Amino acid sequence: MDPENGQAHNLTENLAAGLGGLNWSADGSDLYAIGHESGGTALYRIDVDESKPAQLWWQQAAVAEANSPTFTRSSDGTIALVLEDADRPRDLWTCRDGEDWRQLTQLHPQATQIQIGKTEVYHWKGADGWEMQGLLIRPVGGDSGKPVPLVMSVHGGPTGVSGSRYNASFGWNQLLASEGYAVFMPNYRGPVGWGRTFSESNLGDMGGKDFEDMMLGIDALIDEGIADPDRLAITGWSYGGFIAAWAVSQSDRFKASVMGAGISHWLSFHGKSCLSAWDELYYQTNPYQGDGGLYEKFSPVNHWKNLKTPTLILHGEQDQDVPVEQAHLFFRALKDKGVPTQLIVYPREAHGVSEQAHMLDMSRRVGLWLGRYLQL
Repeated sequence: MDPENGQAHNLTENLAAGLGGLNWSADGSDLYAIGHESGGTALYRIDVDESKPAQLWWQQAAVAEANSPTFTRSSDGTIALVLEDADRPRDLWTCRDGEDWRQLTQLHPQATQIQIGKTEVYHWKGADGWEMQGLLIRPVGGDSGKPVPLVMSVHGGPTGVSGSRYNASFGWNQLLASEGYAVFMPNYRGPVGWGRTFSESNLGDMGGKDFEDMMLGIDALIDEGIADPDRLAITGWSYGGFIAAWAVSQSDRFKASVMGAGISHWLSFHGKSCLSAWDELYYQTNPYQGDGGLYEKFSPVNHWKNLKTPTLILHGEQDQDVPVEQAHLFFRALKDKGVPTQLIVYPREAHGVSEQAHMLDMSRRVGLWLGRYLQL
């Protein structure tokens, strides 16, 4: 933005990358930026006068913080950032314009002693023939050559990204791989890093074609002999938790579900969430439309007659983004239908569970729940 006349200039017109962290060059002629691109992370130098971005580096990796990558840049041009990928946990690295990379720390030496499942980039065709990309973690111990039980782990947002992070350091995806599951993390339509059109393609349709993208990914994994069609499960947190609830209200393909901090009834979510502008923006409709409108159509509890799938529900007591009543609503619907379910509400926790004892408890419960219904 010109400081004299206030005129704004778009420096990254038509660039697919979702750039976040910014830093000026010493003379102010270039702007350095980092962000999501095509499921990985990219570093750009942007000539401000020419509005010309040049990609300096791209890697199938994640830069902390993964949801909003950031870095620092010294006066001599050295860039420092915290980097991780599917095989290596977070450490501090430096580079110069995306070259001459140097690892400065080894914060987790025990990682070399931990056996984890191999992570692959997986491509398939989603709804309308769109090209889709996600990640597939193979079971620890290698490929038996036979179809294996599959857990689909759905990211939140929906603008979030399942990027190449060290999944053994958080969550339960690598724990599940150690128990013999393949874990599928689809980047369905809606995430950043593939351009604005892709990010906005589920506006007015959350739970529609994005859900089709995910299910078509499962179909592709079955067709390739990777996934056992009779042993499928779904897990997710936040928007992924909504999808976990939505999936079992629309399909009986899954043997078990884990709904984490998910939405089950959009109108009551709108009424109590601190994000009430978000759902109205994304569904692009009046929340009070009623009469089969989008808020009714995409609320899992409104399809309670279809509920058959055993569902574990996890939620933070103090969640202001997705109020805990969303968990209670879905739990009651499952109970009234006679479907096996458990509701675990963690005290003091907000939208993300952070206390170590609670994270350990969740990991144990998820493993036991999926093992019970997928017969591992």
